[in-house]
Amino acid sequence: MPDPRIVGVMQGYAFQQRKGSAFYHLFRELDSAGELVGVVGLSIPRWLRMGLRLKNASPNRVKWNAKDQLDLMRYQLLSRKGRNGLANFEDEYNAVLQIGSNMNLNQFCEGKNVPAFSFHDNNVFAYTRSLPPRLLPEKRIQTAVDYEKRVYEGLSGVFTMSKTLARSFVTDFGLPEHKVHYAGFGSPFVAESLEDKAYDQQRILFVASHSFERKGGVTLLNAFRKIRQSLPNAQLVLVGRDWEIEEPGVEVHGFLDKRDPIDNEKYQQLFRGASMFVMPSFNEAFGEVFIEAMSHGLPCIGTNAGVMPEIICDNGAGEVIEPGDVDALAKSILGLLGDPSGLREKGEAGHRAVRSEYSWDNVIGRVNKVVSSFL
Repeated sequence: MPDPRIVGVMQGYAFQQRKGSAFYHLFRELDSAGELVGVVGLSIPRWLRMGLRLKNASPNRVKWNAKDQLDLMRYQLLSRKGRNGLANFEDEYNAVLQIGSNMNLNQFCEGKNVPAFSFHDNNVFAYTRSLPPRLLPEKRIQTAVDYEKRVYEGLSGVFTMSKTLARSFVTDFGLPEHKVHYAGFGSPFVAESLEDKAYDQQRILFVASHSFERKGGVTLLNAFRKIRQSLPNAQLVLVGRDWEIEEPGVEVHGFLDKRDPIDNEKYQQLFRGASMFVMPSFNEAFGEVFIEAMSHGLPCIGTNAGVMPEIICDNGAGEVIEPGDVDALAKSILGLLGDPSGLREKGEAGHRAVRSEYSWDNVIGRVNKVVSSFL
């Protein structure tokens, strides 16, 4: 049986490298394992991308983004660019791994007699469930569903970051279970010893590089104001962008590039110095930052939306609340900060989960096993 020689295909690969995304780490780890021959990075010219954005313009920013996300014209452009990129790829490969479903490369791969796979942190069902009710016409959503289903039906296999998403591919799209494979996610950080970890500093960490409101930043800020009435020494550390927030107890850090050794060390120091991690997002496709927090032994608070219950509750690493519930969030944070031994217990549980489950060795092993079976 030949070893996998995978070529990756992804939109915006350069940007994913810059922000150190999960998919960047996936390709990096496949490369380290000797299974990746290269990545075809796809991009749409700026003028054309602006035109597509304007085509979907809406006074409602959430609706505008949703229309853009489900724009089949963009998918068609990326599909053509992906096929051209593979046709011009110089190194020999025996498998294709595309990120997401915003391109259809099936016919090209069939013509080359090469198995094609996709890797996902989300799908259209999971995405649209995170949107406000009746934001988009059902016809628009169904068109996107039909497109994605055609992509999946032509693939040799579908990999997911979470077990929650794997179930969605089976129940929502009707894909056979043998075609859907939970691969997981590996922490970009080594799970350090917690022997000297302190949990009594009342430092709450929040990380988001965009969408402050959708990531629950406003909910957390309102909850923190309530918390300070009971715990005047509590601190809230906001990381990811200069949010221009000046309030007592709030510390703001801008974007930190995890590829840069100095920024990466500062980023990890902020985790090491925190007592807990809180991101009450309205939805998370995967939420890899929770895994980063668990790597540093931080108990987590998220919401009961998307994959967060799987990552947090199933591993005993913290608690979840209803999205947008300021009072419930304040109560949850106060309860945990008032119990340092309970914080340590949840932090250690998450830490163990990272060491046993969320490792890149596990992910690459699962991908290798499936891809190899088609070679």
